[in-house]
Amino acid sequence: MKDVVRWGVGAASVAALLIAASVSARDRDPVVDAVKAHTIFLAHDLLEGRDTGSKGYDIAAQYVASAFLQYGLEPAGTDGYLQPVPLRRRTLVDNKLSLRIGKEEVALVNGDTVAVDASPHQASEALDLPLVFVGWGITAPDLGLDDYRGIDVRGKAVVLIEGAPPSLPGALRAHYSWVQQKERMAAAAGAAAIVTIKSPARERFSPWSMTAQFRPLPAVHWNAARANQPPPVRATVSLSPAMASRLFQANGIDLARLYVDAEKKPPKARAFDAAIRIARTSAHEDIRSPNVAALIPGSDPALKDEYILVLAHLDHVGVGKPVDGDAIYNGAIDNAGGVAVLLEAARALKARGTKRPVLFVATTGEEKGLIGADYFSAFPTVPLEKIVAAVSVDGLMAWHDFEDIVSLGSDHSNLGEASAASAAAIGAKHVPDPIPDRGNLALSDQYPFLRAGIPVLFPNPGPRDPATGAAEHPAWSAYEEKSYHKPSDETSLPIRWDVAGRWTRYIEGTIERIANGPRPAWYQGDALAKGFAPRAARVERPAQ
Repeated sequence: MKDVVRWGVGAASVAALLIAASVSARDRDPVVDAVKAHTIFLAHDLLEGRDTGSKGYDIAAQYVASAFLQYGLEPAGTDGYLQPVPLRRRTLVDNKLSLRIGKEEVALVNGDTVAVDASPHQASEALDLPLVFVGWGITAPDLGLDDYRGIDVRGKAVVLIEGAPPSLPGALRAHYSWVQQKERMAAAAGAAAIVTIKSPARERFSPWSMTAQFRPLPAVHWNAARANQPPPVRATVSLSPAMASRLFQANGIDLARLYVDAEKKPPKARAFDAAIRIARTSAHEDIRSPNVAALIPGSDPALKDEYILVLAHLDHVGVGKPVDGDAIYNGAIDNAGGVAVLLEAARALKARGTKRPVLFVATTGEEKGLIGADYFSAFPTVPLEKIVAAVSVDGLMAWHDFEDIVSLGSDHSNLGEASAASAAAIGAKHVPDPIPDRGNLALSDQYPFLRAGIPVLFPNPGPRDPATGAAEHPAWSAYEEKSYHKPSDETSLPIRWDVAGRWTRYIEGTIERIANGPRPAWYQGDALAKGFAPRAARVERPAQ
């Protein structure tokens, strides 16, 4: 005790400090501590924003794999816990772009009047493609939409409106708004390229300024053959609002009027007296970046072939343009915190066991276009037909004592009943999506599995501030305006870790109820079920 006495602290004081420390440790919530610890590590500057294919991402993947091992989950990748995803990074080296409108040749400037990225397919190419307008560019005859009917687009570039008509139910509207889905439909019709234009409604959620900034930047895609798919389109181009207006005016169409009319009735397809010319040189680099997958085997032999899939994307956007001297985009909320919640839920559920097997996957490349989840849906490590539900954990919006949960997908299948019960268990309730036009059900890792006909959930706390009644809590608004996809998405933000623990218990409870409850199934008469799983079993929707 000599050193203690030297600093003027007696033995009795030391004993008191030790007792206080032990009491404090007993009072602390281990769930909160675990979520906080995982988030702090995954969002640390040393990982440099966990960009897909980077060393920082690989460190994060090994960290998650180590946690799965520590918690006793079984490896469920193709290389232990890892599922390496073959990727191609593409970078635009040079480009020369123009529109022929009638007899006039109009030079286009990438990032100004047009936005185009590097070619995914060829190092050097030159395209000269006639333009054909196809309205929304949607093929869905069962929904009364077939924009390609009666028009030949083979070998041409199709001009289409971003988004989808408001007549479609919210989640289907999100699906048909997704640019990758429009690329697939265009390719199936034989088109060589798509040229997108932005309506004022779309501009609210996906402004041209963001497209102009990000589309020309380096990008990645998974580089493997997908079975039973037509050859992909060769280019995806976006026109600025001013250039789109000029193109349509030259072809006798008032674009502002067309946007208004398209909300009520799909525009008629027609060939334009115009063509787009694209000459570009692209650099390609083949890389790998892994998904991380682990399994809790089910305890009920009768349910061993009914897998519950839980996803959280591990990547963020890496190192980018400095903001206030900081160039590391840490992604604490999006989505280090979501992975932290997934890990803690995995630990807790492994300790208790589940009747159905639960497959946890931390994905790569979500920020690049749901790449890791899309790859896992195409090359799953368990048979895709045996995955009966998918839950996405994306974002740790732990700013306030929320009373609302926006559980996207919950009104389409009985997964919603598990979610509602888990919400009630933490003193919360389901509320409708406050921004249905954004189409969030198609904007995270559950989407490839929805396309495969699997019931999905994508939940988040509601933004409403119960203390004031405001539609958004001030910290929520501040994050979206100042920190989302910016370097300030760090653990220094005013994260309520106690609320993060509460959110974790909701996620854990939802997974547990799905894994131990009735077989996941679509509701009878549901529009999503009709579109994505026409032959799947149905259950009756419960009375409200």
